[in-house]
Amino acid sequence: MRRSGKWILTSLVFSLLVAGVAVPQTVTATPGDNVAHGILFYSPTCPHCHEVMTNVLPSLREQYGEKLVIVEVDTWTAEGGALWQAAVTRYNPSVVGVPTLVIGDKVLIGSREIPQKLPGYVDAYLAEGGVPWPDLPGIESVAGDATPVVALTFWEQLQERYTRDFAGNVLSTVVLVGLLATIAAIARPCDWQLPVSRRFGAWGMFALVAVGLIAAGYLSYIETTGSEAVCGPVGDCNAVQQSEYALLFGFLPLAVLGVIGYVGILVAYVYATFIAGAGKQFALALGFLMSAFGLVFSTYLTFLEPFVIGATCAWCLTSAVCMALIALLSAGPGWAALERVGRDLRLVKT
Repeated sequence: MRRSGKWILTSLVFSLLVAGVAVPQTVTATPGDNVAHGILFYSPTCPHCHEVMTNVLPSLREQYGEKLVIVEVDTWTAEGGALWQAAVTRYNPSVVGVPTLVIGDKVLIGSREIPQKLPGYVDAYLAEGGVPWPDLPGIESVAGDATPVVALTFWEQLQERYTRDFAGNVLSTVVLVGLLATIAAIARPCDWQLPVSRRFGAWGMFALVAVGLIAAGYLSYIETTGSEAVCGPVGDCNAVQQSEYALLFGFLPLAVLGVIGYVGILVAYVYATFIAGAGKQFALALGFLMSAFGLVFSTYLTFLEPFVIGATCAWCLTSAVCMALIALLSAGPGWAALERVGRDLRLVKT
């Protein structure tokens, strides 16, 4: 308990330090000739927009220096929204959405197309002597005399991501510390593990599986239907579910994988609890291994939320906590079952 307390205190101190770093502001100057000017339309709640703003544009600005000037326009503001509507009317893109980058007569949409095509267009425009601001009414008031934003350092990017959803990210950091502590607790067999498992019993295990299955099932519905999640007072579930990390291999929703994992654990423990036979030890060992893998994977996903995505999903944290408790309760029987299965296999070989 003392170690856990120290870890939680450390995480909270780290969160406060991260929040205290000042965000670099736009540097203004008068752009010279041979400059490529562009506008990025974004929404504050759009994870793909933040991907472009934090991971794509800084490197391009560092590469081209003052020869590339891109103004970031928030479509949620009155002025930005009006300019966005003027751009949609003027260019009539095939898909209307953000992030959208307009440079010259080119319109790039999405966190994939922008990094793929923007460097080529910038090179082409600079070879022609540069390109002025897009021909949009009101562009002067938005662009002004802006020049490139200074490229953010790694720690500045981390701070920017962390403070997007500060309360939720602090919560996910605390949960992350708990998950790491749970991994350490079940990494090897200990005397206290079996008594803890017996104290809560099989029905305690089934209750945790049921809660985790509900959370994973709801997220599966959100991810497969494209619906908006009900997030509650803390976190930004939709930003997490719309991020590239919500899909495994680019097509399999992680929540669906979570449902499969919970069902597998449930089947293993139903068999071990209600069906007597030689396979009971194998079922206990398999259930423990699945829950341990689920715990490690949940820890990785929980790390991504505050430090990579910049948003926290309360449903994801619920599933992660359930998986941690399941792994904790299954550790005692699981290690004992693994030892017995290993002993039986050695006997078979001899």
